[in-house]
Amino acid sequence: MRHKLSALVLLLALLVSTSSCNESDLDVTIYGQQEDKDFYKNLDQFSQALNMCYYFTKVRWEEFTWHYMCVKSIGTDDCEKGGGGVSDRAEWYELSTCNINTTNSEVASFWKHHYRLIYQVNLLLDNGEIFRNNNQLSETDLALLTRYENEAKWLRAWCYYQLITVYGDVPLFVHAESVSDIYKSRSPKAEVYAQIISDLKDATQLPKRSELDIAETGRITSGAAWALLGKVYWFMRDFEDSEKALGVLVTGEQKDEYKLCPDFAEMWLNYNSNSVESIFEVQYKQTGGDWTKATGCALQWYLNSTDDGYSFHMPTADLYAEFEKNDPRIVWTFVRTGDEFDAGNPVKNSRYPAGMWDRKHYAPRSEYQGAEVFISVADGKITHHFLRYADILLMYAEALNENNKPDKALIYLNEVRDRARISSVTDPKRKIKQVDKPVVSAATLPAVTTRDKEELKKAIWHERRVELALEGFRRDDLVQQQRLGKVMTAYYNNHAITKYEEDKGRYFIEGKHELLPIPQGEIDKANGALTQNNY
Repeated sequence: MRHKLSALVLLLALLVSTSSCNESDLDVTIYGQQEDKDFYKNLDQFSQALNMCYYFTKVRWEEFTWHYMCVKSIGTDDCEKGGGGVSDRAEWYELSTCNINTTNSEVASFWKHHYRLIYQVNLLLDNGEIFRNNNQLSETDLALLTRYENEAKWLRAWCYYQLITVYGDVPLFVHAESVSDIYKSRSPKAEVYAQIISDLKDATQLPKRSELDIAETGRITSGAAWALLGKVYWFMRDFEDSEKALGVLVTGEQKDEYKLCPDFAEMWLNYNSNSVESIFEVQYKQTGGDWTKATGCALQWYLNSTDDGYSFHMPTADLYAEFEKNDPRIVWTFVRTGDEFDAGNPVKNSRYPAGMWDRKHYAPRSEYQGAEVFISVADGKITHHFLRYADILLMYAEALNENNKPDKALIYLNEVRDRARISSVTDPKRKIKQVDKPVVSAATLPAVTTRDKEELKKAIWHERRVELALEGFRRDDLVQQQRLGKVMTAYYNNHAITKYEEDKGRYFIEGKHELLPIPQGEIDKANGALTQNNY
């Protein structure tokens, strides 16, 4: 099969800076175009190919992060679709109401973009095997090639985890197939999980975070592999293996590799910081490009019209009500009507019932238009956290509770609450006016003490919702908790329908909407190889 690595794509790949790579590490010049027969001839080219794999997590207008916000937040009780009404991005409205067509464009994009990255990984791995067999590699070169392969395997595991959580059984590709072989039947989830686990176990052989050179800060590490492995077991409800995998990071040999940031605010104020809490994050490089050339995050989806945004992915009043009184995390989760980042430019609300926006992905106009060189709203400098240590602690606490170890579970649940309690309540970016400012006291966020298994489980679920709000995890949580239908049906029954919060959860059917439909376009092209979910 012929596959071109174009100069444009590879140069764009060099702009990626994730918790999986560092800008200086990617500073390479590519000339012309090269095909497979001319490429993968040395380790520098394998490094470039791996960079392109990283790049596909954040392709312009096709960012994984926005897919997760649409499918895994807007499609839950945490977020309204927002925008300019029902017809504005109707595909996202379908996800919100659970009235999802098999031709839904977001459903198709989610599928396509994850399989595109899987293909790039498989191409690298196939050629890695050829390169290894055809060359007498030194021990150092063999170790470097293996490292590239294991980073790529982590990315493949991530993609299959995302696919399996929303589609169930999916086609399993472990090689870069020829065009005639790209349509195959869906593999049972057990087979896909086995491949995910195999890839992640290989990736646990990567260097630890503390073993990286400064220039390598942010690359995928063995810690990221243990974290994702534990999350996969957690989603499978295999709490015994989840406890073992996550325990490597919490109490085992990598105990000190990751910690909670001292202040919850740090992650939302210091972009691209590779903080002590970050295990895997996607970062964006702001270059001052216009809408077509920008390399930053497309902030316009999240921002209020006051800051030149479209007001999508808007927190619900139900999510706000989940927070305990005076929880400092309220400040870093919600932007409220009346907040004023820039003098004379208060956040306004004329159409949305909750009147709130997503603070975790919010940047005021002054951050991009106040620069010496004009920066487009589509060129934001912001960080998306795919895996962070608080998530690990809460999954670990849940696994311990399920494994009848409530005393230990309480330690890690309360560690997250303790950090929240002492976090900042003043947002320096809302320097003109901040509507919500919790008043923290000794009574704020009291320690959880119950040892009752059911009560403790619900306390952990609550903590996950408020700690990880708006980060693209809610749908996975509700599916893992086996109550997505119950929650969405209750949401519809308990909330008054308003002009811009219409019918969320109304059409949820148990045994159907726990999964998304297989994209109809893929079924049509597969000549009968692909079957549909219960749609």
